[in-house]
This record gives sequence, structure tokens and C-alpha cells, in this order.
Amino acid sequence: MKDHAVIAGVGITKATSPRRQTLSKSELCRSAADLAIEHAGIDRADIDTVIIGDIAGFEASSVQAKTLAPALGLTPLTNVVPISTGGTSGGHLPNQAATLIKAGFAERVLCIAPNTFDGPVDLQAVINTNSPMIMEQPLGMGASHMGAFFPAAYQERYSISDEDLMAVAAKNRADADFNPYAHVTSTLPDEQANRMISTPLRLGMTCPVSSGAIALVVTAESIAKAESSNPPVRITGHGSISDGYLGGKRRDFSKFEVVEIMARRAYRDAQILNPFDDFDVAELFNPLAPMEYMLMESFGLCEYGRAPELVKKGATSFGGALPVNLSGGIVCTNPGLAGQIAPVAHVALQLMGQSATRQVEGAKRGLAHSAGGTFFQFHTTTIMERVG
Repeated sequence: MKDHAVIAGVGITKATSPRRQTLSKSELCRSAADLAIEHAGIDRADIDTVIIGDIAGFEASSVQAKTLAPALGLTPLTNVVPISTGGTSGGHLPNQAATLIKAGFAERVLCIAPNTFDGPVDLQAVINTNSPMIMEQPLGMGASHMGAFFPAAYQERYSISDEDLMAVAAKNRADADFNPYAHVTSTLPDEQANRMISTPLRLGMTCPVSSGAIALVVTAESIAKAESSNPPVRITGHGSISDGYLGGKRRDFSKFEVVEIMARRAYRDAQILNPFDDFDVAELFNPLAPMEYMLMESFGLCEYGRAPELVKKGATSFGGALPVNLSGGIVCTNPGLAGQIAPVAHVALQLMGQSATRQVEGAKRGLAHSAGGTFFQFHTTTIMERVG
């Protein structure tokens, strides 16, 4: 092991709908990269490796590195690493950067997470074809139907009310009011938010289609301390895990069992003993708002079935014991691959004391998570800690 990996710079572009976006994918990625490099206090020529994410099947090109890397203005012959792991590609970027740095293969890595949903004309039709072909597609199930499995199972198992499911969505939209990069805020009309999609899933519980990009600069800790004025945010633990692809193979839709396994492994590396007390802030991937409850429980932030109670008490709100998704979460802003890396970006800024949202005073340790797959089979996590 050569050195610890730290997040030294963060660049986020304002999210909006693809129809209102005035910048191309390349321009958005260049803008995010410029912001991250400037924030890290380094020169563009200092970057030795760039990692670019891609979700094959949703993009105009299946290899983003070929089209986006030349637009970043990097030094010729800069190492380019494309990553395509579906819905968790964005979450993998900083974790892969940390692995390269700790192995001594890189010193300054630029992670580029583009917007994903600008290419398809009918995005919902594309997402629906991502459902398992053997059984689910012939049954006529699309992404919204499969997404509804989770809040329905959670609601039935723990006697959770419709009001509880809506409450966490409303909390997220209220938090998004303080996020200048957010797409959907509390201005969403009630008649839209309450529209039923697939019982018990309502429109206000589901994420929008957003357009934007995010970039991170991940560097060796010894270098970051010498050249950046930002408090270094060390990646102390990370992990990924996959569940079975077919929905019929899932044992329980009321919880993310594999997340619990992944969390234990990452917690061991990061020396997390009591998650609720050890973390100061968390950003959990919630394209469906009720997933926030389920992920809180799977990550051991509370007992199973108790998350709605914590939200009601304000424990996960700003000023609470453990604020969760102060950015508004993915349910408010989902630019595809950029949305998957967004939890890492927002937690890193919180730990630097530079959050664009409401700042959690004294935040030192944070948890980020991303997920993918029509049945949310795939997950990544990144644990960060401010050092120095």
C-alpha cells in the first residue's frame, strides 16, 4: 500500500431536465472537470489518470471514454479508464480511484460522471427493456412496477402508512430547496406528487429525469496535503455487492439484505462500530423515496422497521442526530451516472465544511451509497473521513 486516497476537489453542475439543458454532454463534463480541478488547487496537467463512467444501453455511445476524454483538455497520453457497471458505475468511480492510488498506480485521478438520460428519446421504454427477460418482461412488468415491489413489501411487513411513505419524499424536497444544484424542490405541486404510479408508489416518491455532470479529483493524501487548501477527505472504506438478477430469486423485498453484508465489510475497513453514532452525515441513493427508510435500516443506522419513526422525530433532518440526504437525494435530482456519484460528492463537501446545501457543523465522518438495476440488485458504498 503506497498511500491513502483522499477527495481533494469536487465539481457539480446545476441539474435540469434534458429538454431545458443548453449544454452538450461533453460541455457538461468539461465544466464539472474544470470546477473539480480548480477546487482541488491543481493544474490540469497534474492529472495522470481519468476514470469515466458509462451505462451501456442508455448512452449514444457504449464507450464514453472515446468521446468524452478528448473534450476534457487533458495532457496527451493521460491514462483513461472506462467503467461500465450499469446503475452503479458512478459509485464505482471514486472507489476505483482509491484502489489505484493505494496500489501506487496513480497519484491524481479525475473521476468523470456524465449525465446519462439525454440520449434516449423514450427513456421509460429503454428502462423497461432492462427488466429480466425470462419471466418479468413477458409478464408485462416495467421499471415502475418493479420499483413498487419495495415500498409495498416494506409497508406490509412493518405496517407503514401511506403518509409515512409520502413524508420522507416531502422531507427530501424540502431539503432540496437548499441545494442550488437540485432539479425538483418543494415547489412540486401536490396534485402531481400524489398521482399514483403503481401502488403504493406515487409520482412524488419517484425521481425525475435530470441532466447534469459531476467530477471528483481523488489524490494521494501526502500530495493533497501539500497542494490543496481544502481539508483532505480520506476514503477509509468502500465496497460493492450484487444480488440475484431475477426478481423471483429475491427472498425479501422489504429490505436490502446484500447491503447489510456490504456495510459490514466496509465498516470493518473504516473501523465503524456504531453507525448511527459514528457518522455525522449520510447520502443514500433513493430514486424511490421509501428506499431511504430501507437503506437506513440495511446500513444499521436503526433497527428494521424503525426508520419512519426516526424521520418523524427529525433525527435525519438538518440539526438532527444524523442528517440523511440533505442534498434532497436522488428522488429530487437524478442525472443518471452523475446521480450515482452525487452522494460521494455531497458527503465530501460536507466533510470539507463547504457544503452547497446546509452545512452540518463539525461533520467529520460520512456515508455514501449508490444502487442500480431494475430490482436494485447492485450496490456500492464509500465511507469518508476528514483528516488533519
